[in-house]
Amino acid sequence: MKKIISLLIIVTTLFTFVGCDQQETKTPEINVSMEDVIKAVKDQMAKDMIAAGAPEDIFKDGQLPKYMEIDLTSEDVQGQIAEMFNKEDLESGIVLQHMMNVKSDLVIILKAKDKNKVENLKASLEKIKEQQEKIWSQYLPDQYEKVKNNIIKINGNYLIYITWDTPENIETAFDNAFKK
Repeated sequence: MKKIISLLIIVTTLFTFVGCDQQETKTPEINVSMEDVIKAVKDQMAKDMIAAGAPEDIFKDGQLPKYMEIDLTSEDVQGQIAEMFNKEDLESGIVLQHMMNVKSDLVIILKAKDKNKVENLKASLEKIKEQQEKIWSQYLPDQYEKVKNNIIKINGNYLIYITWDTPENIETAFDNAFKK
């Protein structure tokens, strides 16, 4: 009988310690300015273009030549990509896309209004990827390879969609923007 009582006390004590140890730990909220994230990504895109042979002097104004920069939260934004997002889900968002339809390069950076909107935005990015795969699989095979290597990443309320020659470079720049 004493063994049973001792065993019950030990089991109860173990459950007490385990219960105390399993406290919910909150991850700190990430709050980096979108301008910093966008700058980090654009700087990496410029570095990649320079490494591919583009002259350095064309990047002095902070713009990416031959790329459109579209603010998804603008009142007058239109287009197929902009229509994929519910503006109620976005705190801010930007699209960096090649101006000519001969390159599949596409980078979308989003910040959700709150954590409950992140999955909606991710679903929209997945739909964009599906559309891009359909388009480029029939159009230019070398560009289709870039689309197949696409990266969609989430960091807190921030999301990024990357179709690029070296998407891992852009992903690293995105990640590093949150470490500052």
